[in-house]
Amino acid sequence: MSIGASPKTGTVIIVNGGSSAGKTSLCHAFQDIVGEPYFLLGIDKYWFTMPPKEIDLETRSDAYYRWIQEEADGKKYFRILPGHYLDQIMLARYRSMAAYLDRGLNLIADEVFWSRDWLEESLRVFESYRVYYIGAYCQEEEICRREIQRGDRYLGWAVGSQLYVHRDAIYDLELDTTEMTPMQCAQSIIQFINENPEPLAGSKMREKFLISRSQP
Repeated sequence: MSIGASPKTGTVIIVNGGSSAGKTSLCHAFQDIVGEPYFLLGIDKYWFTMPPKEIDLETRSDAYYRWIQEEADGKKYFRILPGHYLDQIMLARYRSMAAYLDRGLNLIADEVFWSRDWLEESLRVFESYRVYYIGAYCQEEEICRREIQRGDRYLGWAVGSQLYVHRDAIYDLELDTTEMTPMQCAQSIIQFINENPEPLAGSKMREKFLISRSQP
């Protein structure tokens, strides 16, 4: 079966992982080799709609988000706590993505599920669509090296985000990007989708987080 979507609606592939895990590079590689149009609507597209002063950790306001450092296993981790405006931006983006899908356009999105509310909203919005949830992991030493090499991230952002964003997610496919190249990861996704035309992670998470909660 082709990796393509049904004639009526597009397919969406959500690649969730910590900062510097290689998600965007993976998505770009996927776009180049998949053989049909996939459009990238990742979290950064929406993050950078905020006013510049709210993007800067030193000048942002609590109405957008807070950031704290927490400790686990004797280590300090960076964590984002969304405020009202960041929440609304991130919750609204899934509906904007659905508008693309309704036009028959396929999407791939690099994701950072800082909040379970974001994850649950994606489950609601994408319930009637073909959506694959992919987990992108990277070993701590390597993700820290990448963060330093990039030079545009606060140190600790990568490890902290990886610690928190995977907590609630269930995946159709998990990838270790530590040694796999973006191209190898992209090829793995294509192979998986061709062999598994019906994704299961979304329905499992809806059962766990949404359906079970609504039952008496």
